[in-house]
Amino acid sequence: MTLTNRNVLSIIECIFYTPTTVLSLLLCIRHCCRGQRSQIAWVFLYIYCHIRVAEAALGLATITFPSIALHGTTILFSLIGVPALLLTTFGLLNRVYINLAKNLPTRIKPWYFSLLQIPFEAAIGLCANGASKSTADASDGTIYQPQIWTKVGIMLCVVGFIVMVILTGAMLRRQSHAEISERRLLNSVTLSLPFLFIRMSYTVLVTFVDRGLFGSYEGNVLVVGMMSVLPEMVVVIIYIVEGFILEKLPKDARKEKCRRKKGGWPCQAERLDDFSITRTGSEQGWKDLDDGSSGISRV
Repeated sequence: MTLTNRNVLSIIECIFYTPTTVLSLLLCIRHCCRGQRSQIAWVFLYIYCHIRVAEAALGLATITFPSIALHGTTILFSLIGVPALLLTTFGLLNRVYINLAKNLPTRIKPWYFSLLQIPFEAAIGLCANGASKSTADASDGTIYQPQIWTKVGIMLCVVGFIVMVILTGAMLRRQSHAEISERRLLNSVTLSLPFLFIRMSYTVLVTFVDRGLFGSYEGNVLVVGMMSVLPEMVVVIIYIVEGFILEKLPKDARKEKCRRKKGGWPCQAERLDDFSITRTGSEQGWKDLDDGSSGISRV
């Protein structure tokens, strides 16, 4: 049982992404429990770190069981991790936009961002489907080759990445209208874009060239480390550091008012002038109020 260069790379990924998975979970607790939809980016970061841990574990499993199925599944997790990281970046841009829209009127509607998430979400399914078929074909004795579904998924990621770059440039021109913490977040996203570009370039080359240094099955390990693993690690470090520095948004008032009436927390009391009328015993409360008002009319 000897370690290959690929196995060493998997060990490095496992050492890096195991603690970052815990840190991303803490960021989810810190930001996502505030009832704000704009904090979904931290959930995607947590999912991404989980994917990379699974990929590293499968890579280490090939030491004992060097099968085509394991190698193919490792490639599958490597592919679906790309749109997950792009979703994280897109979610952070969404938060910056929400803050900008409060101070600067814009024609861009909030639901546009939800619509633009669809290509990344579709890319996860397409890449997984394509990688599964490639692995099945390789297990039957043919050469591992990226399927058409994988290529379509990667092209969706490329289009989504170009849209993110355009949105980032537009927000940078108007960043003076954002709060200081949101400006810093926008700068962090801008800093991560060159590293994401390197990662996207490698993914495109592996998917559409798939030979030599950029072979998906037996590519150069140094190229994988410098164009795939290292850029992703830098982006994750940027986001995690920014996540702990970034201020927490206030809780969503609408979520605070919507509580379960039975078997759960009581609803918030409603205020009417100097009277407090709660959900429990509301009929008696309104009756007392009516009696008081009728007494005043008699006088």
